[in-house]
Amino acid sequence: MSNNRNDSYTAVDDLADWSDWASFATAAPVAPLTPGVYQMRTRDGVIVYVGMAGERKGQGIRGRLSIYRRGKGAVSGFGEAALDRALADATFLEEHLDAVRAGQPTRASVWAQDAIRLLDVEIRWAECATQGNALALESAVVEILKTHSIWNRIASRAPRTQRPTGTPWSSGLDPEEEFGASGDRTVTVAQLTLELGRDGGAVRRALRAGFPDHAKGKSWDPLTAAQIAHVRIVLSR
Repeated sequence: MSNNRNDSYTAVDDLADWSDWASFATAAPVAPLTPGVYQMRTRDGVIVYVGMAGERKGQGIRGRLSIYRRGKGAVSGFGEAALDRALADATFLEEHLDAVRAGQPTRASVWAQDAIRLLDVEIRWAECATQGNALALESAVVEILKTHSIWNRIASRAPRTQRPTGTPWSSGLDPEEEFGASGDRTVTVAQLTLELGRDGGAVRRALRAGFPDHAKGKSWDPLTAAQIAHVRIVLSR
């Protein structure tokens, strides 16, 4: 991937049929009721966040964005990223502390809503047929943009280990063994658990939440690309 921001944005444009950019306040209430991926950018055109939404009981992208609009997503995803940056803004803090000093403190959800208004971002989205498709698209977009200071936790997370050229993968397998004779990467729950530094139970819970139709008692191995992307994103937030 090119380190040139414009080249990366062009590569993202080519991944899907994206809507036009529009202000978050205007677009979020009329977003699609389908699964999909959304991007946020600042008014100077810098993409700062990538997120996805599954079916969400028929609410799709609109349902996910509604959580942010109502200030209910302050501890995860874009809501958390927005509040983190607002809390680093002295003017934002002083205005809210003035209300506290005046005996008129506001709820945490109001702080979260105000944080998004402060950032004044624009949004666009691409609809997907299924949650699995949305997970795969989100993973692809993050992979392209992660070197350009997007706010997603997974993009800012430092690798757990540095692997010199020619040494085994962090899973402990030789590259040929890990990818198999066909050249397609084979990843198991155990490997993903080791990569993320989490326990196997957390990985399986993330899988069950994201893929509820998976037969109970059936092995998850080998994991599909959509399953791998889902677990990495959920457990890295």
